[in-house]
Amino acid sequence: MKKFFLLLAGVTMVASSAMAQMSLVKEAEKVVGSNNPAELASALEKLDPALENPESKDNAQTWFTAGRLAFKLFDQMQAMKAVGQDGGMFNAQMMGEALNAGFEAMFKALPLDSVKETNKDGSFKLDKNGNPKVKTKYSKDIIAALLPHIADMGNLGNTYLNAAQESQKPEDWANAAKAYGNYCEVVTSPFAHANNINLPDSTIAELKFFQGYAFYNAKDFANAYPALAQACKMGYTENQVGAYATSALANLVQSFLDKKDYASAYKYIDAAIARDGDNATLYDMKGFTAELEKDINAAIPFYQKAVEIDGNYAQGFYDLGRCYYLQAQAIIDADPNATNAQLKEKLMPIYNKALPLLEKAGQLNADDAAKAKRVIDDIKYKMELMGVK
Repeated sequence: MKKFFLLLAGVTMVASSAMAQMSLVKEAEKVVGSNNPAELASALEKLDPALENPESKDNAQTWFTAGRLAFKLFDQMQAMKAVGQDGGMFNAQMMGEALNAGFEAMFKALPLDSVKETNKDGSFKLDKNGNPKVKTKYSKDIIAALLPHIADMGNLGNTYLNAAQESQKPEDWANAAKAYGNYCEVVTSPFAHANNINLPDSTIAELKFFQGYAFYNAKDFANAYPALAQACKMGYTENQVGAYATSALANLVQSFLDKKDYASAYKYIDAAIARDGDNATLYDMKGFTAELEKDINAAIPFYQKAVEIDGNYAQGFYDLGRCYYLQAQAIIDADPNATNAQLKEKLMPIYNKALPLLEKAGQLNADDAAKAKRVIDDIKYKMELMGVK
């Protein structure tokens, strides 16, 4: 958990032993009942080493205590702000950090609170079905702390999103994404369903879109794409979600291609194709990856698949036509002493395939027309040299 609320608390403690770490937790527990935001923030700040130390970071009590402090801090700031007693000290950013910190701490505490019971000999105690018995200590209290803050988390995502749209700051977009992600996690959890919190899939899909949209604007494409893809999978069709998902994937793939990490690029592209096999852009993307990794011959089958899927996909027609043009150019470069007659026999079958593809690309998309025309003009110039009109 990152350090925050530096205006309220700036003291950290360093401890190394398990006893010292858990003493931090015990001291922090004493402050949970405080109504003083500065005291709560200071206690949370001092607890930070215990959240990172191997001796205490896997202890449910550590995270449960952090979550209680963060939620109490949020509640106090919210209450004081509501009645105008905060003197303008508490802003939405600080309150949002406290709420997010509370959720994240409680969600870390919950799975750590499930402990298998053991016998004196160290073996697991078994229930009547032969499964290990599991005991919990804090789970009921964790859930009780989470439930009343669920609506707050939903509102926080909207608050951060509005702030991000105004400021366009990456950190505001990232905060919005985090809030929407935490909200989705809590409302889809088993304990939420057990307490009759059941949002329709359409609402969850919309929340995943806004999470992905926020990640996208933060330029965190590795997290944007899965969220947007999930929204698509759940049937969300608004706000150009498909275009955002494809663009996020393209940016993510490009980051791998820049590092020549072709395996990772293929991994994401193939996973996307498995979900959306009728998306021409995905095959064009795979063709481009194959072209960079190997050569144009490896790319052609994927470009062909793209135009087969979508007869109006301009980029696919341009890429396929461009590859045929490059095939012809490779023949010219390989034999600089070849006569025009020899070249004509080899090149014309290729040019006859390339020209209609490039012409169609230009017809389909004005943005592609200029670059397609340059290739077409070069082909026609070489045809003239070979005596073909």
